[in-house]
Amino acid sequence: MKRVLLLLVASMLTAVTSCSLPTDDQAAIVNPEDLPDVLRSDLEVQVEEAETPGPLTVTVTIFLLEVVGERNVVVQRDREVSPQAGFANRIGLLFRDEVRTEEERELYSNALREFTLLDAQINENGVAIIDMVALDEEGSPIPSEAEVLRNAAAQLVYTATGFPDVIAVRIRIDGERISLPTSEGDTEGVVDRDDYFQYDPSFEVPTTSTPPSTTAQSDEET
Repeated sequence: MKRVLLLLVASMLTAVTSCSLPTDDQAAIVNPEDLPDVLRSDLEVQVEEAETPGPLTVTVTIFLLEVVGERNVVVQRDREVSPQAGFANRIGLLFRDEVRTEEERELYSNALREFTLLDAQINENGVAIIDMVALDEEGSPIPSEAEVLRNAAAQLVYTATGFPDVIAVRIRIDGERISLPTSEGDTEGVVDRDDYFQYDPSFEVPTTSTPPSTTAQSDEET
């Protein structure tokens, strides 16, 4: 009987052993750094944010002219341009008649319409160098009246110095340095808004008044 029991136990152990899964060598710990990035749990997932598109246009302020009393003053008007537009394109808005609306044609004037922009750039010292010329119908340079040139210079100065990189302006006519009319005479140097203070709408023109003279009559005359 014992022999039968021993044989039964031996057969059962053989069956259990034959049903077990095959194994490789002894298990080993795998260094996470040896795994591909997609299998590693110790790495932070980097989520790329979608780029936010920039503005389609930016606002540029230009200055036109308005008659107040007996003088011209500058008036601000906003224009939309491409963010990639450089200084020449932005200051060039003053030379383009088509940017003005019907309302502005009636209320404001633009002395720069008589000129053609040749070049405009900002040098390393923050001076905007603007080269322009007045042309006749045949495209030949013509001289400009001092008042027209002063009005045009005021518009350029107020517009250009409104840009963050410009501190002063030099105006050339057909590539040549000129004697530029200002509010207090002519100059061949660079100019800024202080040279055209009378175009500032907030500037108050001083008034001079002479008190009426009175003549006292003596007692003898009465």
